[in-house]
Amino acid sequence: MKLGCRAISLGLAVLLLAGCGNAGDQVTTEGSNGNVEAHPRPRDLKPIDFTLEGYPDSENVGILMADQRGYFADAGLRVDVLHPIDSDNVPGYLAEGGDEIGLLPQPQVVLSREEGMPLVAIGSLVPRPTMAIIWRGGSKIGRIADLKGKTIAINGLPFEESFLQAILARAGLTRDDVKVKSVSYGLVQALANGRADAILGSENVEGIELEEDGLEPIITPLQRLGVPSYEELVVVTRRDRLAGNPRWIHRFMSAVARGTAAAIEDPEAATAAIVAARRELELPAATPELAQAKVEATLPLLSRTAQMNPEGAARLAEWMREQGLTRRKLPVATLFTNRYVNSRSTPP
Repeated sequence: MKLGCRAISLGLAVLLLAGCGNAGDQVTTEGSNGNVEAHPRPRDLKPIDFTLEGYPDSENVGILMADQRGYFADAGLRVDVLHPIDSDNVPGYLAEGGDEIGLLPQPQVVLSREEGMPLVAIGSLVPRPTMAIIWRGGSKIGRIADLKGKTIAINGLPFEESFLQAILARAGLTRDDVKVKSVSYGLVQALANGRADAILGSENVEGIELEEDGLEPIITPLQRLGVPSYEELVVVTRRDRLAGNPRWIHRFMSAVARGTAAAIEDPEAATAAIVAARRELELPAATPELAQAKVEATLPLLSRTAQMNPEGAARLAEWMREQGLTRRKLPVATLFTNRYVNSRSTPP
């Protein structure tokens, strides 16, 4: 296993298994255009650093399956799957050139472009929002307005506090009416031990963890709070990497599609992939029962096509501008492209 200064690789075991065979051998996969493509065996694999949006979990299980089953190697790629020490640093890892590809929520792509980062989304993993305001049952919080004077914990992604401010305003509150605490990966613990009265988390991740802990979470999706629909998780790269020869990006997205399809077809294997990845990194909450519950909640949400919705992206960007989260109108073509995904897949 490779240890980095800011992330940990999950892919070494796959590389060792895939390293057998002759250097001159070829493997074939179906490209995003439907053509059969030949790719080199492992000695000639193209190295790629790929950063998850957070810990290995159910929303990125398609990546984990592609990694653990050797689909990236089949596509001629040597992918080191990394997880960030701080989830809010992923845009920087990508924009500064250290990582070729990563995962981000779609709103973060909009904010990154507003800040001048040359990032572009090239495919979707989770095509609808999963984020929600969550509080514990029996807490005497019945609506957003009841959060006045309370503490709300967030992961710390830049767009989260901006979204929270818009949600509060709709309920007649201001940012000064609440305390916002950034806890990175500690959302469930913050709510469970009383350090936060509510959290901004995912219904199918933190929501499931709280349910499994018997904490009876009350979950209010962001779309019920005035936030437009958006893609919860998209694959992102730097725009200049799309120039020249983008065939490796096609191959990467094809491998991700195989991993996602494998997870949907075999939920038990998807559960095992999450447990294995988290145990390898000595992360908490790696029990098979919890992983299975998250997989059951998440698999119906995964994109079967990886295609993004241009109209939805335009609505999101415009809403963010109207809310003052961005200052200028950003053309959708500069934010997202479906050029590198297979349009012939089964719709979600």
